[in-house]
Amino acid sequence: MDLQIFLIQVLNSVQYGLLLFLVASGLTLIFGIMGVINLSFSAICSSGLSSASSIGATTCSRCC
Repeated sequence: MDLQIFLIQVLNSVQYGLLLFLVASGLTLIFGIMGVINLSFSAICSSGLSSASSIGATTCSRCC
């Protein structure tokens, strides 16, 4: 693998990690100050996972 491509991928992953850290710390501060537990995120994840599972089951020809 080319060294330049490897360094670009390393910098991209660090950048993405820092973005996730900023989002997570911002949400922690917001919900920590408000004193409210965010339950809507788990509902969104549950609906997304069930949608992906049903789509995968109908479109995949070799599912386990």
